[in-house]
Order: sequence, then C-alpha cells, then structure tokens
Amino acid sequence: MKFSAQLATKMYDRWQKRAVKSMKYCSLVAVILVALVQISCVPGSALRTGEKLVAEKDYPGAIAAYQSIVDAKPGTPEALQAQVAIGKLFIDRMDQPAEGIKAYEAVIAAAPESDEAAEASYELGMHYYRQKDFKASQTQFDAVVNNFPQLELSHNAQLMLAKSFEEANDFEQAVEVFDNFANRNPRSERAALAIANKGRIQRQHLKNEEEAKRTYQSLVKRYGKVEGAEKEIEKAKEELTDLKASIPEADDPLATQYGRALARQEATRERDRPRGGVERSRAMGNVDLQIADSGFGVSASEVMRNFGGQGGIAGDDQGSYYDAELMIANFFYGDESYRDAGALYFDAIARAEAAKVKIDPYTYLKLSICYRKLGMHKRAREVLKKAARRDGGVIQAVIDTGRNHYTSESYERAIETYTSVLGMAKSKDSEIYWLLSLAHKKLGEPEKEREVLEQSVAANTQNLDALQSLAEVLHYRLKDRKAAAIFQDLVDQKGDSYIGSKTLGDLTYKYGNYVQSRAKYRAAARTAKRLLDKSESEVEKQKLRNQVVYATILATRATYHLKKLEDAQKMIDELAAAYPEHALIPYGRGELALLDGDAETAIAEFKASIEKNPLSDIPLIALGEYYISQGFNDDAIALWEGYLAKNQYNQNVRRSLNKLKGADGE
Repeated sequence: MKFSAQLATKMYDRWQKRAVKSMKYCSLVAVILVALVQISCVPGSALRTGEKLVAEKDYPGAIAAYQSIVDAKPGTPEALQAQVAIGKLFIDRMDQPAEGIKAYEAVIAAAPESDEAAEASYELGMHYYRQKDFKASQTQFDAVVNNFPQLELSHNAQLMLAKSFEEANDFEQAVEVFDNFANRNPRSERAALAIANKGRIQRQHLKNEEEAKRTYQSLVKRYGKVEGAEKEIEKAKEELTDLKASIPEADDPLATQYGRALARQEATRERDRPRGGVERSRAMGNVDLQIADSGFGVSASEVMRNFGGQGGIAGDDQGSYYDAELMIANFFYGDESYRDAGALYFDAIARAEAAKVKIDPYTYLKLSICYRKLGMHKRAREVLKKAARRDGGVIQAVIDTGRNHYTSESYERAIETYTSVLGMAKSKDSEIYWLLSLAHKKLGEPEKEREVLEQSVAANTQNLDALQSLAEVLHYRLKDRKAAAIFQDLVDQKGDSYIGSKTLGDLTYKYGNYVQSRAKYRAAARTAKRLLDKSESEVEKQKLRNQVVYATILATRATYHLKKLEDAQKMIDELAAAYPEHALIPYGRGELALLDGDAETAIAEFKASIEKNPLSDIPLIALGEYYISQGFNDDAIALWEGYLAKNQYNQNVRRSLNKLKGADGE
C-alpha cells in the first residue's frame, strides 16, 4: 500500500511537469499562431488603413501605411498594390509627380508581367497625357495594349492611345488605332464609337471625304442594328447626308452564319474567357494539348463551336483538326474579322507544330496581320521572327504578298506587309526598302519615298535600282538636282569619287551601318590624298587637305561606334601628327569626346577649332547641334546668326538656322 502511494505521488509529479510543459508549448503555439495571423493580416489591414487615411486626407499617413507593406513583404501582390497606391497619391493628391513616377516605375521593374504593372503603365500614360507629353503617354498605353491584351484595361489603354495620337495631331495613327480597337471588339457599341471617331478624323483633320464616306457607310451597315450604337449611327447618317452619299441598309447580325456566331460569342464570352494564361480546347483534336493564351480575347474552341452551332466542328481521327480551323480562319480573315481569324490561326499553328507538321508559311503571315490589325504589333513581329527561324520561305512569302498587293494597287497594304519583315533578314532589307519606295511613289509621298530609298542604299550601297530611284525622286519630285546628280554619277560610276564616297558615308552613318560608313569615309580620304599628292596648285591643295582631314575625322566617328575607341583615338593622333596645324584637328577631338560623354571637353575643342579658322562652318554647326540636343535652342540661334552676319552666303549654316527656326515656330 505504501509502495502504491509513493508510485502515485511520482506519477502525479510527472503528470504535473508534463502539464506545465504542455501549457508552455500550447502558449508558444498560440503566440506563434497569433503572430502568423497578424502577419498575414498586416498587408490587407494596412491597405485598408491607407485607404481610410486617404479618405481623411492624411496623405503622409497613407504613404507611411502603404510603405509599411512594401517594406514588410517586398515583391508580393500586396506590396505592388501599395506601390501603385503610392504613385496615385503622389501624382493625383500631393502634386509630386517625380515621386509618383518613381513609384510606378518601381512596380514595372519589379514585376513587369503583373496586373499591377499594367495598372502602373496605364496610370503613367494618363499622367503624361494630362501633361501633354503625348510621345511618353503613347509608349505607356502601347505597352499595356501589347503586353496585357487579356486585361480589360488594355482596351481602355487602346482608346487612350488613339486619343493621344489625335491630340498630338498624328491623325493617321489615330485612325489606325481606332480601327484596331474596333477589330478587337466586333459588334460592340464601343467599336461603333471608335469607327465614328475614325470617320470624324478622316473628314475633319485629314480632309479625306471619300475615306470618311466609306467609313460612315461601313458603320451604318455593320452596326446599324447593334444595341447601344444608336447615337453613332444617327450621327453617321447625318454626315453621309451632308456628304451627299447614299445611306446603306443595316445588316441583320443574325442573318449570316458569321453574325450568328458573333452573337453566340458575345453571349458566352465572359463565361468562356481563358483563365490562368492557357486555354484548353473543348473541341476534338488533341484535347489534352495545352495552348498559351493567344491574346485575341476569344478562344479558338469558342470560335469553332459557335461557328458550327452547338455541336461544333470536329476534325477526323487522323488529328487534322487544325485543317478545319485553318479553313474557317480563312473565312473570317476574308471577312476582315481579324480577332476570330487570329484566334484560329494561333491554335492551328500550335497544333500543327505539336504534331511536327509543316504548315503553309502564309499562315504565319496571316496570323501576324491579325495581330497588327488589332494593334498588337509586338506579337505580330514575334510571330514572323519565330516563323522565319523555322522556315526560310516565310520572309519571301511576305515579300511576294506585298508585291501582289502592289500589283492590285493596294499600296497601303503593300507598305504594311513589307514593313512587317524589315530587319528579319538583313540580306533582304535593301530590296524591301526599295519595294516600299515604289508604293510611296504611287501614293504621291516623295519625302517618304526618299527616306526609304536612303535606307535601301544604306543597307546595300551597291543596289543600283535604289540609287537610280533616289536620283529620280530627288531630281523630279523634290527638285534637289545637286544631290540627284551625285547619286546619278554613282549609278553611272563617274564623276567626283570623293563627294560620291563621302555622300555614301554620310548616308550609311545616318542609318547605323557603321562598317560601310567607315569604309566609304576612308575611300573618300584616300581619293583626296591621291589628288593632293599630284596637285601643284596651293588653292587646290588647301581644299584637298581639308577633304583628307574631314573625311578621316568622320571615319573615326564610325570607328568609335564599332566599339573601337582605341582605334579611333589612334586615327585622330596620326592625323594630328600628319597635319599638326590644321584647324579641324580640335574639332575631331571634340567629336570623339562628345561620343564618349565628355561634353565639357567637346565644347572646348569645338570652340578651339572655330578660333583657329573662324570661316569654317564644320565645328560651328557641330557646336550648334550640341546646343540643340540639350534644349539650348537660343544659344544655337545666336551662334549661327553671329556667323551669318559676317558670312551671309554660307548655305550650310543658313539651312541649319532656317530648319531650327522653323521647328521653333511649329
């Protein structure tokens, strides 16, 4: 009995110790759980606190609340939301735009593919739009359109992009973007509004009544029975009456198979929208295949099912479902229904590639065009680049398509097609630029014709077709007969080879072909040096020395751009040793200093060159252009006007001055 009592006492002591340990453990667990709950609630709580403080107009307090989230959980969705809120506060409420911009840019840098990054880009676009910095606003809105097509925000951004182009008086771009928006949102009232804006700009700003008439007629025909578009339709009818144009009958959306398909799509669009970045086809044909979101805002399976009725359209047992998709995609493409066509092309290509089946290269081109028609030019280019890597025939297929458009007098479509593959195959660029010039010539656009011909020559200085065409546009349409003669001599391989080589050097340098630029400048310098060695006239010798030094300096600039700073410096040093007293040597050192980011030295060297030879316009123009690059237009004007007061017949300086004053006047 005594033993049992002792045993009981020991058991009680053990139990008590365990209980105390258990209580301590439970208390610790409780503390940890409370802490975890508190930690998990901090972001949401702080966000709500921030919102409350904003409502109370305690903006510094709200900033502090939001910043606590950023500091506690950097990189999380809550932190990104807080940073967006900080950006809005700084810009919209506290008039500290620099801080707001910094907050938005931090979001974009931290999580460039997040929804918060889309919102930050949109808000930046709105800020720049309100500040009338339309170029910056266009960059931000375009980023939302191209990088986040799955978000509703991208549609709003596209409308703002169009408005930004209009406010910047870039009316052709505004028309194109309004058209892109309508293609993304077929049969919607917002599409009708976009097309109405397109017609308004064509008539009021572009003064193209024929195009405006066609736009308004299309609006009435396609959207006349679309609910919510009544206001735009009435306005379009008024415009057509004023234009003395016929008013077409409105299409019945349900009268055609395509119209019924669209109606079914709009009825089920939200329910069937792809989630999580991928779509899974509910139709036949490799049903387990996971296909990335196409960005068209509608799934291929939805288009197929609605087109074929409730039963959909299926492929056969051999896995040729993509053939059916391509057939129907071509139907939509021909009807200019680029959203649905694009969704089908995207899906068909993915299925064919998964099956390792080669697909018609024109399919890639059509998919690219669908993207461009919706304003997603980045995806359009990615499609062609990817296709070109897989199939070398894709680039040629695009060029051939452009030629077909040109032959059928669809010059705008030819330009659009050619432009889509520029830069994808360097060996083809010169030919493509030349083909572009033919289309611009037909459209009566001599300045654009000249520009693309310059680019054609810059890409291949041996392209005689481009050289001949450039000589012709300069002579006949732009009336610059002096420049035209230089290019004609290059075609005929005669005339002053110094000026010919230097002109080609200038052209290739302008468009970034530094290898050719250096070669042409060196050729010009060699020609001048050869003539210098033979000359007996002091006047001629002075002219030729100037040519040797100037062409060599220009060659050093091109050398610098080829990442060969030491070689460029060596060239200047050797030139200085050969012509130690020449006034352009300081100018050459100034050019290299400017390229290397040393503006102070560059300015000093330009001024030293001017002092050595006050009559030389080369360093004077270079210094003026530097002033302009920094926004010091008044300094450039004073510099050039002072020179012209003593040298009134110098046409180089006068052209630079007139160009600057013209830009200031605008």
